[in-house]
Amino acid sequence: MDSQQEYDVVEVVSADGTQTRRVGLVACLSDDPALYANFKPPGAFGGATIDCPWTTLRRLKAKLEDDERCDLVLPLQHTYVPDDHRTCREFDVPLVLSGHDHHRVDEVVDGTRLLKPGLDAIYATVLTIEWADAEAEPTIAAEFVPLADYAADAAMAAAATEAYEVLAPLRNTELARVPPHFRPLSSSNSRGRVCSMGRLVCTLIRNAVNTDRSLGGEHVDGCIIMGGNIRGGADYSPESFFSLETLEAEVKPEEVVGIVEMPGWLLSEGVRATHRGDPIPGWMQYGDGIEECEEADALTMVAGRPLERDAVYRIVTKVGDLTNGQSAPFTEYYTSHPEALPPKGNYLNIHSLLMSYFARNLWHRMWENIHADDEDGVLDALDLDGDGQISVEEIHAALARILGMSTDCTQMALARYVHRFADVNGHGEVTRDDLLRFVRDEGLFSDYEDGLRVRA
Repeated sequence: MDSQQEYDVVEVVSADGTQTRRVGLVACLSDDPALYANFKPPGAFGGATIDCPWTTLRRLKAKLEDDERCDLVLPLQHTYVPDDHRTCREFDVPLVLSGHDHHRVDEVVDGTRLLKPGLDAIYATVLTIEWADAEAEPTIAAEFVPLADYAADAAMAAAATEAYEVLAPLRNTELARVPPHFRPLSSSNSRGRVCSMGRLVCTLIRNAVNTDRSLGGEHVDGCIIMGGNIRGGADYSPESFFSLETLEAEVKPEEVVGIVEMPGWLLSEGVRATHRGDPIPGWMQYGDGIEECEEADALTMVAGRPLERDAVYRIVTKVGDLTNGQSAPFTEYYTSHPEALPPKGNYLNIHSLLMSYFARNLWHRMWENIHADDEDGVLDALDLDGDGQISVEEIHAALARILGMSTDCTQMALARYVHRFADVNGHGEVTRDDLLRFVRDEGLFSDYEDGLRVRA
């Protein structure tokens, strides 16, 4: 690819013009195949080959020092901390500048300083590199500077606003209101604390599993997922709702969960093991009904009841979160008991699970708002063109007209989910027969018959 170059050389001249130094910059990308497994053909970066970062660095460092006569070589890496540590150990460089991990890192490993400023350009790494004289080794000073302290460049801000407008349809598509006890809603520092967005997402996943009829009524006691899976790093405004953009920003579309049985002592020790020390991707988030006590170094509540160490709990989680080494108790237990993990065929995609959950809830809300005690009442209220069927467009209109939700005329994803949910015959349309079967399967008639809801 013509736009790629293997390295760059920057020349710096002293203030008095008597000294020149050449700094070589080498960019190294992780070659872990798991990071790119979900890309559609031709693969990541248009099918470009991703070479071993250390082989690449070794080759180009020699070239920069021997052929380009560089005084200093700086690796620019996009790798996890353990891989950064390998670079520090194996290469004679004073400094490694890296990314990939979402938390800040400033540490020295085998004499090499490692700097990672964290996610979303919240902080910038400001470097000062000095040579005292022609023979001296460079000295390096660095600090993380919050970019919010600087006024935005007007032209860049305008360009960013224009670029983000493509997301407006997602931003304006409301999936759910945020309950008061999750406010203020935030996903910032999800790798260093249990954040409100983590609690909300885990609560939604638990509720979705417990109300999904396709799962055969399988009940789970709670949901835990690692903080690295809550990716937005954002503080949301007080009036914000959980939108399609929020879902896309916070949880990767390909993420899946499974249901795992675990004893209470393991659940407690496994979660608490991640809530110590510096921020890590594995910092466990959990939903409503789970509580912990710092002083006791343990979970105290599961499913809203006191935790019993010998009881067996059903927990929905990312299975990989239990085995990736971020929590020693989980990794040790499930390495020894792989039979306790669900097979891959039993995994559930988080996006699909939550969208189905939102769709079910919206049908129930529309039923309640129409105050219908028969399917014809709902059909008449939704069937705007009177053709005896409910279309995706009519569902989309009803979300705003009946429920007062924020919608975007160009974004029908939610309406399609809601429509598909009631298309019980799978014919691509919602007829009177579909609606009759759907409301009876959902128990809406029996709700009225049992006196659980009262018509206005």
